[in-house]
This record gives sequence, C-alpha cells and structure tokens, in this order.
Amino acid sequence: MDVRDLRVLYRESELLHGVSYSFRPNAVSAIVGPTGCGKTTLLRSINRLHDSTPGMRVTGSVTIGGEEVYGRGVGVRGLRRKVGMLFQRANPFPQSIADNVSLAPRAHGMVSRHQVAALVEQHLTLVGLWDAVKDRLDRSPFHLSGGQQQLLCLARTLALSPEVLLLDEPTSALDPDTTEHIEGLVKQLSERVTVLIVTHNLAQANRIADDVLFLMAGSVVEFAPAQTFFQNPADERSRAYITGRIG
Repeated sequence: MDVRDLRVLYRESELLHGVSYSFRPNAVSAIVGPTGCGKTTLLRSINRLHDSTPGMRVTGSVTIGGEEVYGRGVGVRGLRRKVGMLFQRANPFPQSIADNVSLAPRAHGMVSRHQVAALVEQHLTLVGLWDAVKDRLDRSPFHLSGGQQQLLCLARTLALSPEVLLLDEPTSALDPDTTEHIEGLVKQLSERVTVLIVTHNLAQANRIADDVLFLMAGSVVEFAPAQTFFQNPADERSRAYITGRIG
C-alpha cells in the first residue's frame, strides 16, 4: 500500500501536509504521535471516511494493490470490503450477535444462506468469542461486555476477508487481558492481511509493530522498522517522543 503527497484539508486548515510512505504487505505498522498530530485523520483517509464530512477535502494518492482509492469509478462500498476498520469504541449493529457477523458478507453475496452459520462460528472462533456467545447468537450484542463487543466488531470486520485492516486505538478502553488477546490476534492476522494500528501506547507499538510511522503536526517525522525506531531513531524529535520529553 502506497501513499503519495496525501493532504487532508478541512475548510481553510490543512490537517495532513503531503504525507508519503509505503506500507509493507503482511506486516503491522503502528502510527504514533502526539494528540492531534493527524493519526486518525490519516487512517480515515485511507478508507475514505472523510467523503461524507462537509468541508473536508483530500488530495494526493492512496494505492492499494495497484488500485487508486480516490480514482474515478472506485466504489466506496467495494473499498470498505477490502479495507476493514475497527474503531476506538465498539460499535456493534443493533441486530443479533449472529447478524452482526453475517450481514455484510450476505449483502456482498459472499455466502449463501446455507453457509451463514458456519461463517458466524468461524469468525467468532477466530477472535475467541465463540464459547462465550454460542448459546445466545440470537440475542442483542449490547448484553456483552465492552471487550466482548469489540471482539464482535473485529469478527464482523474479518468476515469480509479484508486485504487491509485499520485499527484506531482498538484497545484503549479495554482491560489488560482483552488487550493482550487482541494484540495476539493482530500479530496472527498480519500473516494474511496488512495491518495499520493507531496507538498512543508506545509499549503496545513496541510489542506488536513491525514498522512505525511517527507523525507530528500533520507531517511524517520518521518511518522506520520498529526495532530501529525504538532503539536508534534517526530524528531527535523521535528520541524526544520516545523518552517522554514531548507528546
């Protein structure tokens, strides 16, 4: 996945200033930086979530698998099947637990009616939620704990077999056990999808990331392998951020 000269503007303000980078396939890339530096703005631009925001404009290029995300004729619906996103707060649909997992694959014609039960079990098992919910699949997800709801949303995203997975601080509101579980899943999933994770938690980035993109004030400061970034960063601002002198 390649990003070239990406600029995001909101009315008269430029939120991202010509960001360029290439993400390795089948790797976990952590996007880090101080609050307000543009991390979530960048993530949302990859999935075209700014399209419906009045006053927001995006210029530049985002290419995934050779396809220009902002190219003429590219459908947002198809894009969001290929590029899944998990948000900071769990946002399950107000349908049953089973429907949360199966609605989108059914809408995209990815499964027949006879395959739905197997798809639901497969993806709830993948995220470690099957045993907890298998006897209440027809119930509302709002009876689940916050961590379980986030796992359900992850299962819902994975049910579309995305090529890229965007994670916007997915564990910031979760307990340590669920956080550890999701981190393990992220590493496992990166064997078959490209993962971008926004996190304020540098320890988390150090644990799970293969590469780190460090942003400040809407610009790229450094993009490096995680080991290099945390042990021998090239930019003094990176060293200051890692040691807590800025941020």
